[in-house]
Amino acid sequence: MWKYHFIRALFGCLLLCAGIGCTVREDRLPCPCYLDLDYRELLAAPPPADSAVRVDVVLYDPDCRWTAQHALDECPDLEEVSVEKAELQVVALVHDKPWREHLVQGTRICYDPGNEMEALYVHSERVDCTGEEACSVIRTHKQFSTLTFTDEADGALCRLYNMVVRGTTCGFDAADFSAVDGDYLYTIQEDDGQGRIRVRIPRQKRSDLLLEFWEKDRHRLLFSCPVGIYLFAAGYDPDALDLPDFSFRIDFRAALIYLRVAPWKDEYIYKLYD
Repeated sequence: MWKYHFIRALFGCLLLCAGIGCTVREDRLPCPCYLDLDYRELLAAPPPADSAVRVDVVLYDPDCRWTAQHALDECPDLEEVSVEKAELQVVALVHDKPWREHLVQGTRICYDPGNEMEALYVHSERVDCTGEEACSVIRTHKQFSTLTFTDEADGALCRLYNMVVRGTTCGFDAADFSAVDGDYLYTIQEDDGQGRIRVRIPRQKRSDLLLEFWEKDRHRLLFSCPVGIYLFAAGYDPDALDLPDFSFRIDFRAALIYLRVAPWKDEYIYKLYD
């Protein structure tokens, strides 16, 4: 009988030793790391509601990619995810387009000619998940610039010209959100009803962005304005975490263009054309 009790006690000790090193918690992974995704900073100051309505999250680890999607107005404060113990890349997008598959596959997202850049806010962080617990605080950064054009003729730009924004950066790489080379072409169709024209452009790598003025309803280029040179001269940083917006005020009579970087008050004055 004592042998039976001894074997039973020994078996219990072996089971106890086997459990050392893992928190007793039901999970899909043996000895996982519990990663907290903290959305509270994002929810405290969300991007504009008219341009960003969803939050996509992707975790990249050596063996799998975990994804989640939330409506911005229904996003939880905290979300716990069990992951394999490893260094992970945590990526979160706040946007209004279904890009989850591009994120999971790590592919490039490019805009075909005629398509404007969407309003996109990104969080990307390398997180050490080699312990039992880790945390990633979601802080998104603005990945586009809005160019606003007004003129001295009471908003007559779209009535007088066909305006085209042309560049050589056409999108971003979903793996690291770097700018992608390619032809970018957007034709401005109309103003906002108050004489202002707004165009969202992707991150620029070079100062070759052009604003072209075409003869109305005809295929003849009248002149172009090197707005990319003016942006870089005013301090545009292609590696900035948050890309700023820019306002252009056009004076055709003096052939001048006035550039203001939001939220600065000072204007830079350049020639509209040579």
